[in-house]
Parts: sequence; structure tokens; C-alpha cells
Amino acid sequence: MSPMEATVRVSSPSATTDMSILPLLASRYAFSRQNRHRRSSIRIAVGLSLGLFAIVTVLSFMQALQRNQFKDIRALESFDLQIAGSDYSLAEARHAAETIGGLDGITAAFVWAELPIIIQGEQGRTISARIRALDAPSQFLDEIKHYKGTPFGEGELSSSWANYLWIKEGDEITITYLRRGRQATIVPASKRIPIGSIYYTSSWEFDQTTLLSTLSTLASITDDVTYNIGIYTDLDAKRAKRIIGESGFEGVRTYQEVNAALWGAMELEQKMMALMLLLMVVIVLVHAYSSTRRLLAAKQREVAMLMTMGAARSTVCGAFVLQAAIITAIGLAGGIILSYGGLALYPHLSNLVYRHMGVRLVLSIEAGHMLLLCIGILAFSLLSALVAVRRLLGSDIMEMFVYEEIY
Repeated sequence: MSPMEATVRVSSPSATTDMSILPLLASRYAFSRQNRHRRSSIRIAVGLSLGLFAIVTVLSFMQALQRNQFKDIRALESFDLQIAGSDYSLAEARHAAETIGGLDGITAAFVWAELPIIIQGEQGRTISARIRALDAPSQFLDEIKHYKGTPFGEGELSSSWANYLWIKEGDEITITYLRRGRQATIVPASKRIPIGSIYYTSSWEFDQTTLLSTLSTLASITDDVTYNIGIYTDLDAKRAKRIIGESGFEGVRTYQEVNAALWGAMELEQKMMALMLLLMVVIVLVHAYSSTRRLLAAKQREVAMLMTMGAARSTVCGAFVLQAAIITAIGLAGGIILSYGGLALYPHLSNLVYRHMGVRLVLSIEAGHMLLLCIGILAFSLLSALVAVRRLLGSDIMEMFVYEEIY
């Protein structure tokens, strides 16, 4: 064998040999201690980890806030469904509620009524509030926490912890409300009524404006009471509405319809949240793309050296794409670890969140959303590396040696 033939065989390795050194080259160019650009790889991986962690954290908090708000709405404010403004007497309303409660998928149906009032406190202080009276089912009572006394005592009202600075148990408050008059259509009326207990819930807005009572207590204050029917269900609200409507009851509204303005605002908030998350994803993708280009530009002389030694273009291309895959996968793994680690630590920080936001949130991570996000970032990183390395390989080898950056 001549020296020339030996030289040719050494400088022209087979495709099998090229493919066998791909993992070695990729690991060498990723995090090997012999790699002088190892810090750049670490910075890219850390940036991806923090970006994924930020996206998952923001998404978890926003979803938890929405779940918490709608939980309070459905449990306390407007219930899952309601039949409002009926002309029923109390006995008729209770009979209708009993009938609805027996339908498939309905967990509870009960009578409730409200009276808007103005409370006159000490030193001329007043507050706009309401008295909510109801035959409280267990689903509602589960949301009411007792601070002092027992809510729903006969002949008395239950105030909330939110107003405890100036309305305490045992006090008598003066309430002003509107009733039907003999000569005028509506006239104001006042009445003093005792506070028998103090309660609190997870909804600060509900607590600030609501006093609780029994239906008989409300009837003793005014005869002008409109009885409504509240409904809890395990079914989808629209499906439950259909079932109740088919049973002959009219005027059924879901909690989305009762809170149409809020529901519209929440839908707008969801769209803005999606836009913000999209922008965060774009930032992470731009980071991955620019980092891949910078890292490849820093290694262009090594690329030229490999090609000078006879490495095939496919080998060089595969090595740097695999390198990008390794760096991205490690960065995403770090982001997943940070996300679930933050989720595990959150219960120890929930009191801090409660002091600043006034709500207790239960965070969760949607594994499906995280998986899609990781696949998208990984695919974009591989595509970025492929485009960048193919563009570099299209340059002259001597230019790679001479210039610091040729693209």
C-alpha cells in the first residue's frame, strides 16, 4: 500500500465511522471539561431552565387565580345555577327547590333571598351591604368559617371578619332599606337588629358586603321579599340548565350568565394571558436561536478543522445538531425540576402570598401543557442549530480560519 493510499484512507473515514463519533463530538462540544466554550453551553442551558420555569410559574398562578375566583362565585355568590325573581311564596319556592333537587345531576337546590341595605355605624360611618338569607345547604356551609358564634341564628344577623373593627358580635346595628309604601311606590325604612355571630370565607369581596341570616329573619325585617332558587350541580352548568328547563322550570341561568360582565372580563384576561405567555415563549425561542448561533460562531474554526481532516458534512451537521439537543434537553430538564421544586416549596410560602394578595391559591402544573412547551422549544432549537450549521458549512473553509465570524 502506497503512502498516498494510506493518506487517502485516513482522511476519508467511512460513513459508519462518522456516525460512531457523533455522540463523542456532540458531548465534546456541549459540556466536556476540554471544551473551552463550556461556559456558553451552561449559560444557554440555565437560560432555558429559567425561561421554562418563568412560563410555568406565571401560567400556574394565573390559572389558580381564575379557579379560585370562579370557585367563590359558584360556591358563594351566584351558585352553579339559579332561578331568580320568581313570584313564588316561600312555601312554593321550597317545594320547587325540592323538586329540582331530585333531578339527575343536581346535588342541592335551595331557596335564597337578598335585601340591599345601608348600615349606619358609629361616628356617622355607613356602608352599603346586603342581607343574604337562605336555607343553607351543606355546600354553602362548607365555605362558611365560624369565628365567633354560629351563623344563621333566628332573629339576628351574622357579620363578617372583614367588618369586625366596627361590627362585633352582640352589637345592635341600624339598617336602612327600601320597602313599598302606601302613598309612594318605595320609601326608606330603618330597623335595629342584633349581630349574633362573626364568620369569614375565602372571598374578601363577599365578606365585605354580606350579612347572613335565615329566611324567617329576613321576613321579619320586610314583607317585600323575592324568593330565588339556588342550585348546585356536578354536571356542566349548561347541561344542568337544559335538564331543569325540560322539567318545566323557566328563567334558569348559569353562573356565566348571571356574571356575564365578569365572565367577559375573564375571557379577555385569558386572551391577554395567552398573548403574554406567547411572548414569553417567543423570548425563550429567540434566546435559544441566538445562543445556538453564538455558540456555533465561536466554534467555526473547529468546524473548519474537522472538515480539513476529512469529516463529512453530514457528520459535522449531525454533531452540532446533537449538541444543541443535549444542551436544550438539559436546560428543559432543569426547568422541569425548578417548576416541580417550586410547586413543592409553595405550601411553605402560601402565607406570604395570602398576606400580599388576600387569597389562598392551590397551584398545579398541567403536565400536558409543559410537555407541549418542551417539545416546541426542543424542536425549535434543533431547527435553529440545523439552519445555522448548514449556513456555516456553505462557507469557504479558509474564511472560517481567517475571520472571527463569517455570518
